[in-house]
Amino acid sequence: MSHEIYQNDKVIIASSDLRDRGWHRLGTPIRQGMTAVEAFVEHGIDWGTYLAPIYRKIPIVDVSGFPILGDDGEPAFEWVQLESNFMHCCADNHQELGLVSDTYKKFDNMDIARFADQLAGQDAAVTVETAGTLYNRRRVFVLVKLPQVVKATSEDVSELYLLVSSGHGGFAGFSVYPTSVRVLCANTLRWSLRDAAKGLSFRHSGNLEEKLAQVRQVLGIASEETKKFQEMVSALVATTLLGDKLDTFLSDAYHLAFGSFKGLEDESLAKAQQKKDLVIAEQKALLENEKNSVDGIRGTAWAALNAVTEYHDHVRGRTAEGSQVRQHSNLFGVSSVAKTKTLSHALSLV
Repeated sequence: MSHEIYQNDKVIIASSDLRDRGWHRLGTPIRQGMTAVEAFVEHGIDWGTYLAPIYRKIPIVDVSGFPILGDDGEPAFEWVQLESNFMHCCADNHQELGLVSDTYKKFDNMDIARFADQLAGQDAAVTVETAGTLYNRRRVFVLVKLPQVVKATSEDVSELYLLVSSGHGGFAGFSVYPTSVRVLCANTLRWSLRDAAKGLSFRHSGNLEEKLAQVRQVLGIASEETKKFQEMVSALVATTLLGDKLDTFLSDAYHLAFGSFKGLEDESLAKAQQKKDLVIAEQKALLENEKNSVDGIRGTAWAALNAVTEYHDHVRGRTAEGSQVRQHSNLFGVSSVAKTKTLSHALSLV
Protein backbone atom coordinates (compact mmCIF):
# COMPACT_ATOMS: atom_id res chain seq x y z
CA MET A 1 0.00 0.00 0.00
CA SER A 2 1.27 3.50 -0.85
CA HIS A 3 1.21 4.89 2.67
CA GLU A 4 2.85 1.69 3.96
CA ILE A 5 1.07 1.82 7.31
CA TYR A 6 0.15 -1.81 7.34
CA GLN A 7 -3.07 -3.28 8.67
CA ASN A 8 -1.30 -4.25 11.89
CA ASP A 9 0.12 -0.75 12.45
CA LYS A 10 -1.40 2.11 14.42
CA VAL A 11 -0.46 5.76 14.83
CA ILE A 12 -2.11 7.93 17.50
CA ILE A 13 -1.85 11.69 17.89
CA ALA A 14 -3.03 13.93 20.73
CA SER A 15 -5.69 16.38 19.59
CA SER A 16 -8.18 18.77 21.13
CA ASP A 17 -10.53 17.71 18.32
CA LEU A 18 -11.09 13.95 18.41
CA ARG A 19 -12.44 14.14 14.85
CA ASP A 20 -8.97 15.17 13.67
CA ARG A 21 -7.25 12.29 11.95
CA GLY A 22 -3.68 13.66 11.85
CA TRP A 23 -0.78 12.15 9.93
CA HIS A 24 -2.55 12.67 6.58
CA ARG A 25 -5.77 11.09 7.90
CA LEU A 26 -3.99 7.89 8.82
CA GLY A 27 -3.68 8.65 12.52
CA THR A 28 -6.17 8.04 15.33
CA PRO A 29 -6.85 11.10 17.52
CA ILE A 30 -6.55 10.65 21.28
CA ARG A 31 -7.36 12.95 24.18
CA GLN A 32 -4.62 15.31 25.26
CA GLY A 33 -2.65 14.87 28.47
CA MET A 34 -2.29 11.08 28.39
CA THR A 35 0.79 9.31 29.68
CA ALA A 36 2.53 6.84 27.39
CA VAL A 37 1.30 3.87 29.44
CA GLU A 38 -2.29 5.15 29.33
CA ALA A 39 -2.10 5.77 25.58
CA PHE A 40 -0.54 2.39 24.78
CA VAL A 41 -3.10 0.46 26.86
CA GLU A 42 -6.15 2.43 25.77
CA HIS A 43 -5.29 2.30 22.07
CA GLY A 44 -4.01 -1.24 21.71
CA ILE A 45 -0.26 -0.68 21.42
CA ASP A 46 0.39 -2.70 24.59
CA TRP A 47 0.96 -6.05 22.89
CA GLY A 48 3.97 -8.06 24.02
CA THR A 49 6.47 -10.22 22.15
CA TYR A 50 8.30 -13.52 22.59
CA LEU A 51 11.35 -15.26 21.14
CA ALA A 52 10.36 -18.48 19.40
CA PRO A 53 12.85 -21.32 18.89
CA ILE A 54 13.77 -22.19 15.31
CA TYR A 55 14.23 -25.73 14.05
CA ARG A 56 15.83 -27.09 10.92
CA LYS A 57 15.09 -30.35 9.18
CA ILE A 58 18.17 -32.56 8.66
CA PRO A 59 18.44 -36.03 7.12
CA ILE A 60 19.24 -39.04 9.30
CA VAL A 61 22.26 -40.93 7.92
CA ASP A 62 24.10 -44.11 8.79
CA VAL A 63 27.80 -44.39 9.74
CA SER A 64 28.72 -44.29 6.06
CA GLY A 65 26.79 -41.07 5.49
CA PHE A 66 23.98 -42.68 3.47
CA PRO A 67 20.40 -41.58 4.18
CA ILE A 68 18.35 -43.93 6.34
CA LEU A 69 14.97 -44.69 4.83
CA GLY A 70 11.74 -44.54 6.76
CA ASP A 71 8.83 -46.97 6.67
CA ASP A 72 7.51 -45.22 3.59
CA GLY A 73 10.76 -45.75 1.73
CA GLU A 74 11.60 -42.04 1.81
CA PRO A 75 14.71 -40.57 3.51
CA ALA A 76 14.13 -40.06 7.24
CA PHE A 77 14.60 -36.64 8.83
CA GLU A 78 14.80 -35.14 12.30
CA TRP A 79 14.19 -31.64 13.61
CA VAL A 80 17.08 -29.94 15.41
CA GLN A 81 16.74 -26.62 17.24
CA LEU A 82 19.10 -23.86 16.17
CA GLU A 83 21.17 -22.67 19.11
CA SER A 84 22.19 -19.27 17.77
CA ASN A 85 18.94 -17.83 16.35
CA PHE A 86 15.34 -17.14 17.36
CA MET A 87 12.28 -15.67 15.68
CA HIS A 88 10.97 -12.53 17.40
CA CYS A 89 7.14 -12.67 17.31
CA CYS A 90 4.11 -10.67 18.48
CA ALA A 91 2.35 -12.31 21.40
CA ASP A 92 -1.18 -11.32 20.33
CA ASN A 93 -1.22 -12.58 16.74
CA HIS A 94 2.08 -14.51 16.51
CA GLN A 95 3.25 -12.28 13.65
CA GLU A 96 6.93 -12.81 12.79
CA LEU A 97 8.94 -9.62 13.34
CA GLY A 98 12.40 -10.83 12.41
CA LEU A 99 15.20 -13.31 12.92
CA VAL A 100 17.50 -12.43 15.84
CA SER A 101 20.61 -13.92 17.45
CA ASP A 102 20.88 -15.61 20.83
CA THR A 103 22.42 -12.41 22.28
CA TYR A 104 19.30 -10.38 21.42
CA LYS A 105 17.38 -8.87 24.36
CA LYS A 106 13.78 -7.98 23.58
CA PHE A 107 12.34 -4.69 24.80
CA ASP A 108 8.55 -4.73 24.70
CA ASN A 109 6.15 -1.89 23.92
CA MET A 110 5.12 -1.36 27.53
CA ASP A 111 8.79 -1.21 28.51
CA ILE A 112 9.11 1.68 26.06
CA ALA A 113 5.98 3.36 27.44
CA ARG A 114 7.10 3.05 31.08
CA PHE A 115 10.56 4.32 30.19
CA ALA A 116 9.10 7.37 28.39
CA ASP A 117 6.86 8.19 31.37
CA GLN A 118 9.81 8.00 33.78
CA LEU A 119 12.15 10.21 31.77
CA ALA A 120 11.32 13.38 33.65
CA GLY A 121 11.28 11.70 37.06
CA GLN A 122 8.42 10.99 39.43
CA ASP A 123 7.71 14.65 40.15
CA ALA A 124 7.45 15.86 36.55
CA ALA A 125 4.95 14.15 34.29
CA VAL A 126 5.37 14.04 30.54
CA THR A 127 2.49 13.67 28.11
CA VAL A 128 2.16 11.97 24.74
CA GLU A 129 2.07 14.02 21.55
CA THR A 130 2.10 11.09 19.14
CA ALA A 131 2.96 7.39 19.26
CA GLY A 132 2.51 4.22 17.31
CA THR A 133 4.02 1.45 15.25
CA LEU A 134 5.56 1.62 11.78
CA TYR A 135 6.69 -0.86 9.15
CA ASN A 136 4.32 -3.65 10.12
CA ARG A 137 4.97 -3.32 13.88
CA ARG A 138 8.75 -3.51 13.54
CA ARG A 139 9.34 0.00 14.93
CA VAL A 140 7.55 1.38 17.98
CA PHE A 141 7.84 5.05 18.96
CA VAL A 142 6.45 7.66 21.32
CA LEU A 143 6.97 11.43 21.23
CA VAL A 144 6.59 12.92 24.72
CA LYS A 145 6.15 16.62 25.39
CA LEU A 146 8.45 18.48 27.77
CA PRO A 147 7.23 21.43 29.85
CA GLN A 148 9.56 23.98 28.21
CA VAL A 149 8.89 26.04 25.08
CA VAL A 150 11.15 28.18 22.87
CA LYS A 151 9.85 31.43 21.35
CA ALA A 152 11.04 33.09 18.16
CA THR A 153 8.29 35.70 18.66
CA SER A 154 5.13 35.74 20.73
CA GLU A 155 3.35 34.10 17.79
CA ASP A 156 6.09 31.70 16.67
CA VAL A 157 6.56 29.05 19.36
CA SER A 158 8.44 25.74 19.29
CA GLU A 159 7.45 23.06 21.78
CA LEU A 160 10.13 20.65 22.97
CA TYR A 161 9.91 16.86 22.96
CA LEU A 162 11.86 13.68 23.44
CA LEU A 163 11.42 10.94 20.86
CA VAL A 164 11.77 7.41 22.24
CA SER A 165 11.83 4.51 19.78
CA SER A 166 12.78 0.88 19.55
CA GLY A 167 12.84 -1.72 16.79
CA HIS A 168 11.58 -5.28 17.03
CA GLY A 169 13.11 -8.26 15.28
CA GLY A 170 16.45 -6.55 14.66
CA PHE A 171 14.80 -3.74 12.64
CA ALA A 172 16.43 -1.01 14.76
CA GLY A 173 17.97 -0.47 18.18
CA PHE A 174 16.65 1.56 21.10
CA SER A 175 17.10 5.33 20.80
CA VAL A 176 16.03 8.58 22.43
CA TYR A 177 16.78 12.12 21.32
CA PRO A 178 15.40 15.66 21.74
CA THR A 179 13.40 17.34 18.99
CA SER A 180 11.18 20.39 18.62
CA VAL A 181 7.85 20.92 16.90
CA ARG A 182 7.13 24.40 15.56
CA VAL A 183 3.49 24.99 16.44
CA LEU A 184 2.83 27.27 13.46
CA CYS A 185 3.26 24.48 10.93
CA ALA A 186 4.09 21.38 12.98
CA ASN A 187 7.46 20.86 11.32
CA THR A 188 10.04 18.98 13.36
CA LEU A 189 13.71 19.69 14.00
CA ARG A 190 16.40 18.08 16.10
CA TRP A 191 17.32 21.11 18.11
CA SER A 192 20.52 20.16 19.90
CA LEU A 193 23.86 20.29 18.09
CA ARG A 194 25.91 18.71 20.87
CA ASP A 195 26.80 15.13 19.98
CA ALA A 196 25.78 13.82 23.39
CA ALA A 197 22.46 15.65 23.26
CA LYS A 198 21.50 14.47 19.79
CA GLY A 199 20.48 11.34 21.59
CA LEU A 200 21.71 7.97 22.65
CA SER A 201 21.09 4.63 21.01
CA PHE A 202 22.13 1.02 21.52
CA ARG A 203 21.49 -2.44 20.20
CA HIS A 204 19.26 -5.02 21.86
CA SER A 205 22.09 -6.91 23.52
CA GLY A 206 24.21 -6.80 26.65
CA ASN A 207 22.92 -5.29 29.90
CA LEU A 208 19.82 -3.31 28.94
CA GLU A 209 19.32 -1.85 32.41
CA GLU A 210 22.78 -0.28 32.40
CA LYS A 211 22.17 1.13 28.93
CA LEU A 212 18.78 2.55 29.91
CA ALA A 213 20.40 4.26 32.88
CA GLN A 214 22.73 5.99 30.43
CA VAL A 215 19.82 7.00 28.21
CA ARG A 216 18.10 8.70 31.15
CA GLN A 217 20.95 11.19 31.12
CA VAL A 218 19.57 12.56 27.86
CA LEU A 219 16.79 14.41 29.67
CA GLY A 220 19.28 16.22 31.86
CA ILE A 221 21.39 17.11 28.84
CA ALA A 222 18.29 18.23 26.94
CA SER A 223 17.29 20.51 29.81
CA GLU A 224 20.72 22.11 29.76
CA GLU A 225 20.47 22.59 26.00
CA THR A 226 17.05 24.29 26.11
CA LYS A 227 18.58 27.67 26.96
CA LYS A 228 21.12 27.24 24.17
CA PHE A 229 18.37 26.41 21.68
CA GLN A 230 16.51 29.57 22.67
CA GLU A 231 19.72 31.52 22.06
CA MET A 232 20.11 29.84 18.65
CA VAL A 233 16.56 30.71 17.62
CA SER A 234 16.94 34.32 18.76
CA ALA A 235 20.19 34.63 16.80
CA LEU A 236 18.54 33.24 13.64
CA VAL A 237 15.61 35.64 14.02
CA ALA A 238 18.08 38.54 14.31
CA THR A 239 19.90 37.51 11.10
CA THR A 240 18.56 38.87 7.82
CA LEU A 241 18.69 36.48 4.87
CA LEU A 242 17.56 37.97 1.58
CA GLY A 243 18.57 38.14 -2.08
CA ASP A 244 21.77 36.39 -3.06
CA LYS A 245 22.44 35.29 0.52
CA LEU A 246 19.08 33.50 0.60
CA ASP A 247 19.74 31.85 -2.77
CA THR A 248 23.13 30.62 -1.56
CA PHE A 249 21.65 29.28 1.68
CA LEU A 250 18.90 27.34 -0.11
CA SER A 251 21.41 25.99 -2.61
CA ASP A 252 23.68 24.81 0.20
CA ALA A 253 20.72 23.27 2.04
CA TYR A 254 19.75 21.37 -1.10
CA HIS A 255 23.19 19.81 -1.45
CA LEU A 256 23.27 18.94 2.25
CA ALA A 257 20.08 16.93 1.71
CA PHE A 258 20.60 15.48 -1.76
CA GLY A 259 24.36 15.47 -2.31
CA SER A 260 26.63 17.38 -4.69
CA PHE A 261 26.62 17.37 -8.48
CA LYS A 262 30.27 16.34 -8.60
CA GLY A 263 30.94 13.90 -11.43
CA LEU A 264 27.65 14.59 -13.26
CA GLU A 265 27.84 15.63 -16.89
CA ASP A 266 25.55 16.79 -19.70
CA GLU A 267 22.07 15.25 -19.49
CA SER A 268 22.48 13.94 -15.92
CA LEU A 269 23.70 17.34 -14.74
CA ALA A 270 20.83 19.11 -16.50
CA LYS A 271 18.25 16.81 -14.84
CA ALA A 272 19.87 17.27 -11.43
CA GLN A 273 19.85 21.05 -11.84
CA GLN A 274 16.21 20.96 -12.92
CA LYS A 275 15.27 19.03 -9.78
CA LYS A 276 17.27 21.45 -7.61
CA ASP A 277 15.56 24.47 -9.19
CA LEU A 278 12.15 22.90 -8.54
CA VAL A 279 12.92 22.17 -4.88
CA ILE A 280 14.28 25.67 -4.24
CA ALA A 281 11.24 27.21 -5.96
CA GLU A 282 8.97 25.20 -3.62
CA GLN A 283 10.97 26.33 -0.59
CA LYS A 284 10.75 29.97 -1.70
CA ALA A 285 7.00 29.56 -2.03
CA LEU A 286 6.92 28.30 1.56
CA LEU A 287 8.77 31.45 2.61
CA GLU A 288 5.78 33.45 1.40
CA ASN A 289 3.13 31.59 3.36
CA GLU A 290 1.57 33.04 6.48
CA LYS A 291 3.61 30.76 8.72
CA ASN A 292 6.98 32.14 7.65
CA SER A 293 5.94 35.74 7.10
CA VAL A 294 4.58 36.65 10.53
CA ASP A 295 5.85 39.87 12.07
CA GLY A 296 9.48 39.60 13.14
CA ILE A 297 10.12 36.41 11.16
CA ARG A 298 9.88 37.36 7.50
CA GLY A 299 13.23 37.67 5.74
CA THR A 300 15.25 36.07 8.56
CA ALA A 301 17.49 33.02 8.75
CA TRP A 302 14.87 31.46 11.03
CA ALA A 303 12.22 31.76 8.30
CA ALA A 304 14.61 30.27 5.72
CA LEU A 305 15.46 27.36 8.01
CA ASN A 306 11.78 26.64 8.59
CA ALA A 307 11.01 26.78 4.86
CA VAL A 308 13.56 23.99 4.39
CA THR A 309 12.28 21.91 7.32
CA GLU A 310 8.67 22.45 6.25
CA TYR A 311 9.59 21.21 2.77
CA HIS A 312 10.99 17.97 4.21
CA ASP A 313 8.04 17.47 6.57
CA HIS A 314 5.13 18.31 4.28
CA VAL A 315 6.24 18.49 0.63
CA ARG A 316 9.04 16.03 -0.08
CA GLY A 317 7.66 12.68 -1.25
CA ARG A 318 4.11 14.03 -1.54
CA THR A 319 3.39 11.83 -4.57
CA ALA A 320 2.67 9.09 -2.04
CA GLU A 321 0.50 11.27 0.17
CA GLY A 322 0.52 10.27 3.80
CA SER A 323 3.55 8.10 3.11
CA GLN A 324 4.87 6.29 6.13
CA VAL A 325 8.27 6.48 4.44
CA ARG A 326 8.18 10.29 4.72
CA GLN A 327 7.08 10.18 8.35
CA HIS A 328 9.82 7.69 9.15
CA SER A 329 12.41 9.79 7.30
CA ASN A 330 11.48 12.95 9.20
CA LEU A 331 11.68 11.26 12.59
CA PHE A 332 14.53 8.82 12.07
CA GLY A 333 16.04 8.96 8.60
CA VAL A 334 17.64 11.07 5.89
CA SER A 335 15.28 14.05 6.22
CA SER A 336 15.99 14.27 9.94
CA VAL A 337 19.73 14.31 9.25
CA ALA A 338 19.33 16.89 6.47
CA LYS A 339 17.35 19.22 8.74
CA THR A 340 19.98 19.01 11.47
CA LYS A 341 22.73 19.82 8.96
CA THR A 342 20.69 22.77 7.69
CA LEU A 343 20.31 24.10 11.24
CA SER A 344 24.06 23.92 11.71
CA HIS A 345 24.64 25.70 8.39
CA ALA A 346 22.11 28.43 9.27
CA LEU A 347 23.92 29.06 12.55
CA SER A 348 27.19 29.49 10.66
CA LEU A 349 25.66 32.58 9.03
CA VAL A 350 24.85 34.27 12.35
